[in-house]
Formats: sequence, structure tokens, C-alpha cells
Amino acid sequence: MAPVIVIFDLSSIRSLWEGRIKKHKERQQRERERQEKSALIKINEEWTLRLERRRRAINKCIQNRKDQLSDEVNVQTNQLNGTEKNSQLIGYRNLILPESRKNVITEGREFIFELQGIEWKEFPETLKDKTYLKEWYIKKTSIENIPSFIVMFQNLIVMDLSRNCIKELPVEIGRMINLKELNVSFNKLTYVPLELGCCENLEKLNLSNNLELTELPFELRDLQKLSSLDLSSNQFQSMPICVLRMTKLKNLDISSNKLKDLPQDLDRLAELESLYLQKNKLTYLPKVMCKMNKLKILVVSGDDIKKLPTSLTTDPNLKYVDLRENPLEDWVHSEIFENDEDQEEFEKDLMQMYFKDLEERETAPAYTTRVSLSLQL
Repeated sequence: MAPVIVIFDLSSIRSLWEGRIKKHKERQQRERERQEKSALIKINEEWTLRLERRRRAINKCIQNRKDQLSDEVNVQTNQLNGTEKNSQLIGYRNLILPESRKNVITEGREFIFELQGIEWKEFPETLKDKTYLKEWYIKKTSIENIPSFIVMFQNLIVMDLSRNCIKELPVEIGRMINLKELNVSFNKLTYVPLELGCCENLEKLNLSNNLELTELPFELRDLQKLSSLDLSSNQFQSMPICVLRMTKLKNLDISSNKLKDLPQDLDRLAELESLYLQKNKLTYLPKVMCKMNKLKILVVSGDDIKKLPTSLTTDPNLKYVDLRENPLEDWVHSEIFENDEDQEEFEKDLMQMYFKDLEERETAPAYTTRVSLSLQL
């Protein structure tokens, strides 16, 4: 059989590939046009611009920090002395923090933002450019809502939003995983979002004096580093279950609520050192409290306690028990404060000072084995 010879027309092959190349280029062009119109490109450009601004701001702050601090102190002093808006303070600066806050800060140069004054009804837009801030102190304003852009402040360690008009916490707060202190006392909160339980590094939480809080989400049990919790002056009728799961809790204030009894498994809080229960509707204390060996301060003044467990009264670890205004004791109490709020703050400060004095006394040499003090206001 003779061999078969296939003859190709080279012009037809070239035209075929030229057509394929043309179609490929057209597809590439359409893809480029689609990407140019895509919102993802614009978002990427926007965040790139923000990151660049942040980098420039940090470099500028590092280079000129001393001059900025001196100018800022002078400006703020003039505002306090020469204007009616003496409560308005905006800026970032380095502060000499009290001892209670030094253990929260890990570095020596943190930037702080302060805002005060009832004329403020919303957060300033310029705050968006200061995502490097470590601490917020926003107090005594008319602000009702916390903007969702707080999620940009991933370096934030302390957020003090006390004495404002805030009605709710945004769910975005759950993404602030580096937050260690949150104070939203004296606001108008009616509930707490379950996302707050994602703030796994939170150590101090103050929800006091919101007046309408009645419960906490069970998801807050995940706050396993929480050591201080203030729920005072709200409407809790029982101790939230999530609180009993906070195993590292050392200080718990649930005073001025509507508690009628305490849970029988209260000894779950094995690390608890101070417990404030005053001004509730308690009539007795459970015997399980005798197992709380680290408890040093117990305050139940203003309740209807008629009987205490015998072993509780002889507990050598319990060093301060306040039983004023209970049927057990007849305390003489003089009204020296203008309102209940001032009195309550004074009593809390007094107890904290006494607690600190006890700690210092334990480290100093003593000639007595036990000191018993009674305090009358």
C-alpha cells in the first residue's frame, strides 16, 4: 500500500490561530474591565490608603512626640481655663497611670484619646485616622451609639465609656480581642451582646448603673481571664449563670439589685476575694460560702440578713464583713452625702483602701496574730 501524504494549507492554520489569539485577548480585556468596575478593587485601594496613613501617622508621632505633648498640654490648659467648653479634651498623650492600670499596660509609650463634654453627640470623624491608639476615655457626653468602625482599633487595651448616653454595644466589639478593660457604667444599656464573650483577654468589666440590665448572655462564660466584674445598680433578680463559670474572678460587685437568694454552687468562684451584695433583698447566706477560702471582703449591708452561718463568722480568712442596716446589728449611720451615688462611691473607695491596707499589713512584720476592726460611718 502506498503511503498516505497529508497536505495542509498553512494559510488556513495561521488564520485559525490568529482567531484564537484574538478571542483570548478579548477575554483578557473583558476581565480587566470587570476588575476595574469591581468594588473589591476600590475597597482594597481604600484600605491600602488607610494603612499608609496609619504608617505615616505613627512615624510622625514617634519623631515629634515630645513637641506635640508639650503643645497639647498647653492647649488643653488654655481650654480648661479660658473657654466654656472646659470639658472638651481631644488628643493622644502619655499619662502617668495609677498603679491599678500599670499592670494592664505592657509598654511605656501608649497613645491615649480623651473626649469630654455634653455637647458631643457622636464620635469625631478624625478618630478614624488614629487606629494606633491604645486607650479611650470618653466620658460625660451625649453620645448614644458606638460606631462600628471601632473594629479598626485592634491595638485598643482600655475602653472607658462611662457616664454617657449609650443605649447598646455594637456586635463588632467582639472582634476586639486585645481589649483588657471595658467600662460602660452609668449609661442606658438594656442588654449585652453575646459577641462580648469573644473578647477573650478581657480582665475588667464594669456594667454598673445602667439601671435596666436584667440578665447577661451565657456566652460571657468564655471570659476566662476576667478578674473584676461590676454589675451593681441594675435589675438582676438572680446571679447570672455565666458569672459562675468565670473561674478567675477575684472581685464581684452585684450590689443594689433585686437578688433574693444566692446560688448553692457559689463556691465555683474559688478565686473570689471580695463580694459586694449590699442593698439587695437577701434574707440569708448559703453555707457553701464557708468553702470559699480566699474570700476576704464580704459586704451585705442594707439587706435583710437575719442569720449567718456560724463557720462564716469564725473564718480567719474573712477579714472585713460589713453588716450595717441588717437586723443582726444596729448601726448608727449619719447622712453626710448629697445623694446616694456619692455615698456609694465613697463606700466603695473606702473598702478598696481598706483592702489595700490589709495586703500591705500582711507583708509587714506584726506582733499580733489577728486584728479585728469595726468601721462605723
